[in-house]
Amino acid sequence: MIKKYILFTLISLTLISCQKKEPKIESKIDELEFIYLNSLRIPYNEVKINISRMPNNDSALVFIKSRPANNNPQWSYSKIEDFTIIDLKTFKKLTDVAISLDKIDIDKAYLDGNDGSTWEIQFGSKGKNKNYRFWAPNSNTQQRGLSEFVNLCEQIVEVSKLKKEEILKD
Repeated sequence: MIKKYILFTLISLTLISCQKKEPKIESKIDELEFIYLNSLRIPYNEVKINISRMPNNDSALVFIKSRPANNNPQWSYSKIEDFTIIDLKTFKKLTDVAISLDKIDIDKAYLDGNDGSTWEIQFGSKGKNKNYRFWAPNSNTQQRGLSEFVNLCEQIVEVSKLKKEEILKD
């Protein structure tokens, strides 16, 4: 009887140790993009800020592109194509906030409009991207549950060295 018990225990332990364990999947983000569109503004009518992790994993490249609604020389100051580099720690802070956007209640956050601004954040890796786009998220931000979204947009604009007061105002 004791032999059977010991044999059963050994077989059970062997089977348990051989079970395939679920790998801990870390959410990896290699790219983060913010897009701002405002149909009512001429300067900074469209702003795109793309942040990509560098292949050597020690920093991230921030590519900034902005354009006015028309080519009148008076608005040329808002036509920008530039880049800068940020450290990986800053990139990680941004991606951590981006991951938290999954908690947004889309039904509560939804607001429809025709004129004004649309803010969009897209992030992911190797074609597996998530996308959040909201019309006028700076309107009733708290009630719509978009505080983290607006905060991330502002952080991205600050990292790009653009002035958020100029870019994100309606």
